[in-house]
Amino acid sequence: MLRGVVIECEDGWPCWPVYDAAPLEPCVRLIPLLLASLILVLLAAVPALAGEATTAAGHRVRWDAGLERVGQRVVAVLPEVRAQVEEALGFPFPGGAAEIVVVRGHARIREETGAGIPDWAAGVCQGHRSLIVLRADRVDQSPLNPMVSTLRHEWVHLAWSRRAGLRARTLPRWVEEGLAEEIGGGVSVEAGAQLDFAARFGWLLDFEAITTDWPREAARASLAYKQGRSFVRFFRQDRGPAVFRELLADLADGKGIDPNRKPDTQFDQVVFARTGSPLNYWTAVWKTDVEEKADPWFHLLWRDFTGTIFIAISLVGLFAFYFMHRRRQRQIAELPDHPLVG
Repeated sequence: MLRGVVIECEDGWPCWPVYDAAPLEPCVRLIPLLLASLILVLLAAVPALAGEATTAAGHRVRWDAGLERVGQRVVAVLPEVRAQVEEALGFPFPGGAAEIVVVRGHARIREETGAGIPDWAAGVCQGHRSLIVLRADRVDQSPLNPMVSTLRHEWVHLAWSRRAGLRARTLPRWVEEGLAEEIGGGVSVEAGAQLDFAARFGWLLDFEAITTDWPREAARASLAYKQGRSFVRFFRQDRGPAVFRELLADLADGKGIDPNRKPDTQFDQVVFARTGSPLNYWTAVWKTDVEEKADPWFHLLWRDFTGTIFIAISLVGLFAFYFMHRRRQRQIAELPDHPLVG
């Protein structure tokens, strides 16, 4: 404790208490250390965001440290992306400003979204938050998946969420993802001849299995994206882009939909109303078309390099096992007989 000492001045009047300063010296020496610790705590609490910018339309773009180049590119291309999506969907982007965050790494995309995002995901849209998160280390890694394609893909999700509101989930998941892939123009998981392989060997996914849920395993997710995109492209080519835009508008507005029927049948209702045929008719026609156009398996090998490598390794292993087994059998046959001696 500090010790107060009263002393007298020379004129006899009492002076103010004088305190022994010796006990203060250790505390004074601790002040810089405490300040440094406080600064470190504050820095740790601040998200690792290096900068942000706002587009002319009011959309906010933020980016992690070291990703300024990607963040500025998002700012530059966003007006064109918005215009392209509006033209493809047939309605202007509804509502106010959105937020786009550019991050690096699986942990950061999970942190920003607060969701269990799979590691292969290059981008995520959370329509209820008007939020798009792009993972910089998953885009621009190859010409097949440029950043602008991922942004356009996620902007389709955001635009549809804004337009349909609470009715957004009445659009089957595989149709929405297929539309986002077709408009986005990129490849979300991997390239190759996976769809043709699946069609040729009967490995196509059941559309009902990806109506509300999406595969978390990368290979199945890749096939689901390809099936959705292939169907959307087939339908738009067969019936015309205008019909598809009308389907989306009818579904968002609830036009021609029986409210007493289940929500997961509402897209089927608008398809039937616009085309005169139910959705399962169109998926069956699409499947036949895909199977007929799928290349023979020996052609597919040259189109899917990864698949070719795995098949080649398997064949080499099979032949190696066969010849080693035959050699072992010959060695056993050549062993001399040793009769037992009693």
